Amino acid sequence: MTAVPRMYKPTWDSLKNVRDSEWLMDAKFGLYAHWGLYAVPASGNEWYGKRMYEPSNPVHLEHCERFGNPSSFGYKDFIPHFTAEHFDAVDWATLFAESGARYGGFSLAHHDGFGLWDSDVHRWCAGKMGPKRDLYGEFAKALRTRNMKLVAPFHILRCFDWWLPGSNAWNESGTNDETETGRAEGWDLFDPEYADLYWNHVTGTYGDFVASWKARVLEVVDRYAPDLLWFDGGRFQDSEAARPSLEILSHYFNDAAEAGRDVAVLNKCTGRSQFNFPQEMCTWTFENGRSRPPITANLWVDDMKIGSQSWGYVNGQTYLSGREITHGLIDRVSRGGGLLLSLSPKADGTIPQGQRDTLRETGTWLNQNGEAIYATRPWGASGEGPNSGFRPKPNQGHAGWDYLNYTADDIRYTQSKDGKKLYAIAFGWPGKTLRLSLVSPLSGLLSSAVENVSLLDGGTCKWEQRVDCLYIDLAGIEPVNDVAPAWCIDLA
Repeated sequence: MTAVPRMYKPTWDSLKNVRDSEWLMDAKFGLYAHWGLYAVPASGNEWYGKRMYEPSNPVHLEHCERFGNPSSFGYKDFIPHFTAEHFDAVDWATLFAESGARYGGFSLAHHDGFGLWDSDVHRWCAGKMGPKRDLYGEFAKALRTRNMKLVAPFHILRCFDWWLPGSNAWNESGTNDETETGRAEGWDLFDPEYADLYWNHVTGTYGDFVASWKARVLEVVDRYAPDLLWFDGGRFQDSEAARPSLEILSHYFNDAAEAGRDVAVLNKCTGRSQFNFPQEMCTWTFENGRSRPPITANLWVDDMKIGSQSWGYVNGQTYLSGREITHGLIDRVSRGGGLLLSLSPKADGTIPQGQRDTLRETGTWLNQNGEAIYATRPWGASGEGPNSGFRPKPNQGHAGWDYLNYTADDIRYTQSKDGKKLYAIAFGWPGKTLRLSLVSPLSGLLSSAVENVSLLDGGTCKWEQRVDCLYIDLAGIEPVNDVAPAWCIDLA
């Protein structure tokens, strides 16, 4: 029997033909989590494991005081303390659904390489050590029971030489003096027995590391069939990683096409303002909106943490409010994007109450006003008002976004896929009247006449189409909540 040619070849040019995912364009809001061994010390941030091996870093001194020198207590020794004894996949999935998120998951392995699934190709995983449970598998099942899509985030390709003292984000080779200190003191970082956890050029090769990375990603793809893949930064297009990257992506898209599944891959814009893959392919994603332009024709998703200090759990950090998350989601959707928000669970598997409160605030708003968000598309203008939210080059030369200073004078627009409904969302209750200057003949944006106006959580409103605005009379109307009232404008 002649084999049927597969749709996508393992080349960048072939993969540029992948179309945007319809479900991802409709979903708008997803949740995941940074959960791993770094939640055990719960200090600094999710890079604790790296910093504890840097003698010049304060985390190293803290680690020595709390746990001992890395020669006696290395990062691997946190594994027995990563118990996840209170992890309840059904509880997590219920919370994710209550938040209004349409897809979810958690990071399968951060830069430390410890996997949260039961792997048959990598011994350093939660299925074989620590909890001895297939944490990701349990959660995937619970999410799908609630008809939610599954995201599979990976940070692993950054792992090689990441551990070495003095290495940085993109030139992870380390410094010789501190490396020699660690070798002299007998750190497990340089013990060949643990080379497949602490991947570095002292005890292993980059080629072997990439082969291990590929095997792990393919195992997750084949076993759990995620609907969305997300990769942190790494040298995907360079040297020995390019071919394995192409083989992973083409395998993923081909299998999905043959099964009739709509899947997507997020193409991250990294700290160097460069994308992991060629810019023409996959769905763009920006960390905290970093380097994202105000207007883009491409589908995109912002990746954002809920905590003030770390992507992972640390003691004492505060969390974003539901109001700020909601306002940021609205602005993103009005510009054709979406939000993938990361939580910070504890090592025992519990999600702190502060994070739960934020998610339920967001879910309450979406339950009342989700019609203006889900399955919508950008209108002719994203919005009007004094605050665009855009902050040009606020830090390290990267443009960013701010969702703290919106007022009721700031309006954002979305529309239904068929263009028959226009939605106007204000960042606060406007008072007795609302004037939408862009919903007018003068703006040139209206393709048909207004037929009716209603408040999504409050019923029909009195309105008047004027030459310079759509005038809405709100006298006597009490808002259900003033986080972001939304109006549905029916068009002829």
